[in-house]
Amino acid sequence: MPWLSVPFQQASVRAELAQLYGVRGIPTLLLLDSNGHVITMDARTDLAEDPLAQNFPWKPRAVNILTDRFLTKLHDYPAIVLFVDTEDTELQFAESVLIPAANNYYKTNNINYSSMFEDRLFSACDQDDYFLQFLVGTDSESTDILRDLIGLDDVVPLLVAIDIPNRRFATMEYGVEITTDSVNDFVRKFQINDLQFKDIADEGVENVENL
Repeated sequence: MPWLSVPFQQASVRAELAQLYGVRGIPTLLLLDSNGHVITMDARTDLAEDPLAQNFPWKPRAVNILTDRFLTKLHDYPAIVLFVDTEDTELQFAESVLIPAANNYYKTNNINYSSMFEDRLFSACDQDDYFLQFLVGTDSESTDILRDLIGLDDVVPLLVAIDIPNRRFATMEYGVEITTDSVNDFVRKFQINDLQFKDIADEGVENVENL
């Protein structure tokens, strides 16, 4: 393959690169832009989830599909999750209402997610200004696991605020139309603790933490 590479004999160069980019294990596949800025540290997972590279170069997105990778991040960071069917029209609907709300949240909280790769993005948010994920849950194993662990009704569309660190969740009231405005309002109420939260059972929290 005609890729640039560091000769195996140049151990000091490889060590310097590993330290520069925070590489903790091999193999690691990371992507850099033309200026040497990291796009993603986890291109192996991106490629596995997107084998046809339809979303290449896998830059950070305001809204992501719920996969195992984001499921595990629920251990530490809350999320607004919109559960929908897998059809393209449903995915387009989910993104059409979530993306404006997510962008509004990031702008309001001065979080520039697009200029940071994932690990640094999450670690950059302290406890007083925590990072809130925006996810779309489709018909997948990850979605089924989350629904079962939390105890969510098997209905779509369903908008849920999931806050595993604080062992609670809240759903948008049934009958309320899911629009950009209603999602924005739901996010605002989550931030000021003005939702009807329910407790997540200890067993469910432990099972998520063990994923």
